[in-house]
Amino acid sequence: MMSGLVVVFLFVVQTNSLSVLTDDKSQATKTDGETVLVRQLLNQETLIRMALDRKVNDLVKGMADLKKNMETSNQQLQDAKREIETNKQQLQDAKREIETNNQQLQDAKTEIAALKNENSALKAKWQVLSNLTTFLSDNLTTTINTVKESQHSQRELSSDVSSLQAFQKNMSVGAVKDTPVAFTAGITSTSGSWDGDILVFPHVITNKGQGYSSSSGKFTAPRDGTYVFTVTVVSYSTNHLRLDIVHDGVRKVRTYSHSSTHYQTGTNLVVLELDRGDAVWVKRYVGRGYYTYSVPLTTFSGFIL
Repeated sequence: MMSGLVVVFLFVVQTNSLSVLTDDKSQATKTDGETVLVRQLLNQETLIRMALDRKVNDLVKGMADLKKNMETSNQQLQDAKREIETNKQQLQDAKREIETNNQQLQDAKTEIAALKNENSALKAKWQVLSNLTTFLSDNLTTTINTVKESQHSQRELSSDVSSLQAFQKNMSVGAVKDTPVAFTAGITSTSGSWDGDILVFPHVITNKGQGYSSSSGKFTAPRDGTYVFTVTVVSYSTNHLRLDIVHDGVRKVRTYSHSSTHYQTGTNLVVLELDRGDAVWVKRYVGRGYYTYSVPLTTFSGFIL
């Protein structure tokens, strides 16, 4: 405020001085003292102008610095506002997180209480199971002792059964050895076109020991031994026919009925050593058809020695 009053005063002094100089041109003859006074006033005016210019420049510079500082302050204020908003948002997030954690804590407390109740129930069940286990263990011990006694009795019974089985086996072997094994089977219907694999003899004449099957045409040995087998076949008309006696798939002997004349008879015999369960049958080798009567001409026989 004081600087402003000084500037106004100097401006008034300068204006008055100029007015005096211009108005008194006609008074150039004044005294030397007045001239000196005027020069002093002009020098003072120059000094005042220079000082005023410096003051004005300083004031302008100060205003510019002040404006710059205000802009910086405004920017800092805006940054501070943004930071405050960010902090507010973070605070809100923190509040929400705390609320969520509190809810989770409550849920955890509830779950812990439920688990405690469940644990108490499990303890009660465990106690029941423990009592049951003790009871079962006692029963198991009793059962084991009973089983041991039963096993001892079973071993004694098994020994008796084994002795009885051995006795029965000896009796059975003796009975089987005394049981005859023999069969004869034939065919009572002629076929001029038969060309199958196994020749089945469905008409059973004798079957001691039930070793021959009229459905499959196979003889199965009921026991070990030496057996004799024979086959006789009459070929149909002038057909050619060869048949084999087969032991478990192995051809042993063959009949031969040539086509050079009508109704040729082919026959053969074989002695075989058989084990129980071995099979023997008649198998076609080549040719087709056979001839027979209601009283068989084509037959298959076997017996044990």
